[in-house]
Amino acid sequence: MPAMGTRAAYYTPLADALLEAGFQVVIGELRGQGSSSVRVRRGVRYGYHEMVTYDFPALFQAVAADFPRAPRYLVGHSLGGQLGTLYLSQEPHMAQGAILVAAPSCHYRGWPFPMNLGLLAGAHFAVAVSSVLGYYPGRRIGMLGDNSAQTMSDFAAQVRTGRYLVPSSEVDFESLLGKVDLPVLAVTVQGDRMAPADGTRGLCDKLRSARVTHVDLVPDVGARADPHYGWVRDNSALVERVRTFVATHS
Repeated sequence: MPAMGTRAAYYTPLADALLEAGFQVVIGELRGQGSSSVRVRRGVRYGYHEMVTYDFPALFQAVAADFPRAPRYLVGHSLGGQLGTLYLSQEPHMAQGAILVAAPSCHYRGWPFPMNLGLLAGAHFAVAVSSVLGYYPGRRIGMLGDNSAQTMSDFAAQVRTGRYLVPSSEVDFESLLGKVDLPVLAVTVQGDRMAPADGTRGLCDKLRSARVTHVDLVPDVGARADPHYGWVRDNSALVERVRTFVATHS
């Protein structure tokens, strides 16, 4: 599952590499991005609740129907990893494990000063823009991609509080996350300022019952200019980590 504001098609090189390594691969699309039937515009309302309650279950059910004998592993990048863990906290039986790549809790305290203040200010700037326009035009602004106003509000709430308190949902995600009993591979990419090690640990610390393996990935030369995204194309190191992790737990 992709990062915020990132189209599924961007992950095609990673999917190809995993396929060559012997995996069956399905790439999901976050609502409002890429080929999604939902288009981001004024008046279109959705947020974390809709994606976790409707989109992730639909995807996992489709994969289970098409590959009934295959053990399923969630691979989530950034927001895709966060939302994936929220989904698995409700339906942990739908996966045999999770691979979280550069997927931090976005609590501002997970970033060093002064980046933490920049993150806090940027998140609430996005909320302010969304409240005026009815959606967030991240592509024009050059930050976070186009998103619904509610998605940006959910994001800002997590940045501010560190907790997954999702409006319009009665689910106590914080409690459920602590009960997820699955193997988890948590990958931090060296040099990634968008998902620093403390942020990644912040999400994994919520998974108190999970068996978490932490990996600090040294990006290939071609990925070092953009560590948060570059590993998708220069992916040999990650693919090998995934192969070992799945072989250990399948």
